[in-house]
Amino acid sequence: LESMVEARRRGDIDAFYRIETSTACDVAEKAGLTELNTTVYAPNHVRVGHLCDMDNWTSPAQLRVEQKLNNINKFELRLAWNELRGGMHGSRRKDGDRTLEGRVRNLFAVFGYDEHMIPLEYKPGNAHDEF
Repeated sequence: LESMVEARRRGDIDAFYRIETSTACDVAEKAGLTELNTTVYAPNHVRVGHLCDMDNWTSPAQLRVEQKLNNINKFELRLAWNELRGGMHGSRRKDGDRTLEGRVRNLFAVFGYDEHMIPLEYKPGNAHDEF
């Protein structure tokens, strides 16, 4: 986890995206494929430009991958922040140890991920303890 945090601080990881809210065009833009001066292979720039042209609204590259398309979990597994603490789920750390929870929360913060954002279909009792 800390390696990713450090890579982000160094600029080795320039951007990230949430798959739940991103399109292929969003990812292509973050990868620099929508700009000719950052595209490694020029013909790809033309192809990506066509797929991601806002006037080409029927392009599948502009569709978000929503939960209904990738619904493996089916809300059978829910994790709360406190489940990352020591003593939970066979953890060998001292009961209540918050080391892993803190590391994951730090990773969320560094990447600007909203730790309170959860799928709309799931309404927990206490959204502040869930992710």
